[in-house]
Amino acid sequence: MKTVLLVIAVVICAGCGNNLAGPAGTPSLLPPGSLVALSVDSAHVRLSWTAPSVATDSTFAGYVVAWGIVADTLPKSSSGFTAGPLARGATTFQVRSLLKSGQASDAAAITWAPAWRFDAIPVIVTEYNSTQQTGSPGVDIGTATSDPHSVGLLDPGADSTLDFYLSGPAGSPLELVTAALFNPGWHQTLFSTASTSSPDLNASLGAFPQDNTFTLQTVTPADNTIYYVKAVGNTGQINFARIHVHLVPGGAYPSRQVEIRISLQKISRLLYA
Repeated sequence: MKTVLLVIAVVICAGCGNNLAGPAGTPSLLPPGSLVALSVDSAHVRLSWTAPSVATDSTFAGYVVAWGIVADTLPKSSSGFTAGPLARGATTFQVRSLLKSGQASDAAAITWAPAWRFDAIPVIVTEYNSTQQTGSPGVDIGTATSDPHSVGLLDPGADSTLDFYLSGPAGSPLELVTAALFNPGWHQTLFSTASTSSPDLNASLGAFPQDNTFTLQTVTPADNTIYYVKAVGNTGQINFARIHVHLVPGGAYPSRQVEIRISLQKISRLLYA
């Protein structure tokens, strides 16, 4: 792998017949397909793609991954790349197919950002029981200056930290519920209509759910599923997160539990988590 400056063009030749058939017998040069991204940690983003049809041709050399003024040349066997360390904020990545002649395809592009991962130790919450009101049924997903943790609904400061809580009144199906439904003056957390089935947080996406998909005040959690959260704090700070939910087996009302692992975008109003 070789890192170079884009000013040397990294053999990317815009307008040099990109995606056109070359000399007789040379297949069309297409960019890699199905480009997806994943926030690995607070400084790295993982890119993955599928090989173009030309990848099996003897003329195929590999790929060029570029962002900012930096690019990396990868061998033809590559199907992914971890970019970083990256500056805070969103970055647009471009991936091109490359022939041995130096000809490069048009770019497949995706915009993403590093995010803070809290999945080594899950936040464990127990369903809210209105008759007992003890324990920690709630979650603070974190902010620019704080990390995720569990919250009791009667804890001091819950009004300014609670984002959502676990509830299943009288043994009904569990729900993740915005704090604003417990108290209208608390955080207005919203869940996206999108979700992703996955055994962990390492599910790459072709695009992060758009802001206009965050419309739900409650979701019924399915085991091993990623949900997308928009937490609106009392001071107007907005933080997006991906949360992975695992239903703890063997639980019964009123003591059912879920494990929650979090990928948090600490930069306010930045989508990518």
